[in-house]
Amino acid sequence: MSPPGITALLESGSHEWGGAAPRAVALVPTPVESQPSVYVRVAWAGRTRGDVGEVTVRAGARAGGVVVRLDWEVPLPARRIDDWNAYADACAVLFPEGDAAVTPIDTMGSPEHPVHGWYWRAGTDDAFSLTAHGLGTVERAADHPVRVAARWSGGRWTVVFAAPGVPPVGEGPGAGVAVPAGFAVWSGVAEERAGLKSYSPEWQSLAFGALEDGA
Repeated sequence: MSPPGITALLESGSHEWGGAAPRAVALVPTPVESQPSVYVRVAWAGRTRGDVGEVTVRAGARAGGVVVRLDWEVPLPARRIDDWNAYADACAVLFPEGDAAVTPIDTMGSPEHPVHGWYWRAGTDDAFSLTAHGLGTVERAADHPVRVAARWSGGRWTVVFAAPGVPPVGEGPGAGVAVPAGFAVWSGVAEERAGLKSYSPEWQSLAFGALEDGA
C-alpha cells in the first residue's frame, strides 16, 4: 500500500504533478578504475559507456509523504533479466545520511558517512531500499515503506518513487524543503549493472514542490 495521500502520484501523468518543476541533471559514467572487481576493471577498460547522459528529476511533497520522479530517454528498453547475459534498465535516488559535504557520492558513502538509496529495476514491481558504507557494501532492507511505479512510453522511462519521508529528514518534509540527493541510471542494452552506471558526480539540491491534495 502506498503512503497516504500520494497514491495518485505514482501515475506519472497525474495532473497533481503540476507543482513539481522539472530539472535536468547531467550524468557521467562511473570510473572503471574505481570498481572493486578486478575482472570488471580489466573487461571494461576502454569500452564505451554512458548511454544515458541526462535524467529529468521532479520532486513533490504533501501531507503523508513525498514523491520523486525520474524521466530519461531510452529508445530500446531492456525490460527484464531473462538470460545470464541480459541486463535490465534501472535507476536510483541516493541520499547522504549525514552531512553531504563529507559524504562521498562517487564511492556510495564511506564507513563513517553512509548513504541511503531507493532503487528500481525493470522487470520488478517493488522498489528496493538500500544502505551503503562504500563501494561493494550495498545492503537491502527486508522491509520498508518505499513504493514505485514505472512505465516506458514514447522512448522514455518514467519512474516514480513514493515514501513517507526522505533520509535524513525523516517523515514528510514540507513543500519547499530541499535535501541533497544523487541520481543514477543503468542501461541494460549497454550491459550496465552493479557499479557500472551513469550517475550525478556531485550532490544535487532536491527541492520538494507543493502538490495538490488528492488520493
